Amino acid sequence: MFRKTVWKITVSYYDAVSWHQDEALNTTIFILKEYGPTGFLLKEEGEPKNFKVFLEDPHTCTCSTFHKERDLCKHICWVLLWKFRLPREHEYCFQQVLVERQILELLQGLHRSRTPRPTQLRGTGVRQKEIEAEDVCPICQEELLGKRLPVSYCKFGCGNNVHISCMKVWADHQARPEGEGEAVVKCPLCREDFGLVKLLLEQVRNVAELHTAAERERPDRHLGVLCNNCRVCPITGKCFKCSLPVLSPLRGLYKKVLSPSASACHTYA
Repeated sequence: MFRKTVWKITVSYYDAVSWHQDEALNTTIFILKEYGPTGFLLKEEGEPKNFKVFLEDPHTCTCSTFHKERDLCKHICWVLLWKFRLPREHEYCFQQVLVERQILELLQGLHRSRTPRPTQLRGTGVRQKEIEAEDVCPICQEELLGKRLPVSYCKFGCGNNVHISCMKVWADHQARPEGEGEAVVKCPLCREDFGLVKLLLEQVRNVAELHTAAERERPDRHLGVLCNNCRVCPITGKCFKCSLPVLSPLRGLYKKVLSPSASACHTYA
């Protein structure tokens, strides 16, 4: 098969793909539906429209940016960076086309060591899995311990944890009979019964009424951000992120503001 587009080894800091990668890394997006292993229906937080992304030969997205630029948009970048966990410098993150062999490599790279199926509870379902350091929400793909939002879990299938707010978005998209009090929502991971819709709605109401630890955090407290100068973590107060080109070893590092000259060593933005 002849390749339809030029293979990119890297992208410059000023390349549109690099900008869309930045957008993807700073946007909350939910997976509402999967079409096989490489097709996804996405909902962007705050946007009324949903978008379909397919990784194939070539990649496609239904958003206006993709149709205008005919290049990787932030939704395609999000799937590559968040769903498939590719480093942004990986050459597959720059390509408009991945052939079948490369798609298979992408899928094989997703393989993680399987954890044992949760213990079955007598007559009630399965035990909730403990949240580990690298566990992510299957809907928004953000780390559960990093975002510190309340979670629910699949009670009759896999026992995996999901953000309650994300599960509400997922449940709203699922077709179910109107007014059916005992309706259940399916798990986005194992497709078994996640739990009753009415219990999920009760969890949503409880979360809205409670002031969780995440809600009590100061807005100027940057969780998970390490100061490259004094190594304090998290940073409280104003901080700057390095804006040097993508290949610079300083890119992505943060500094907190100590004085007017605190960030004078190099450019931060």
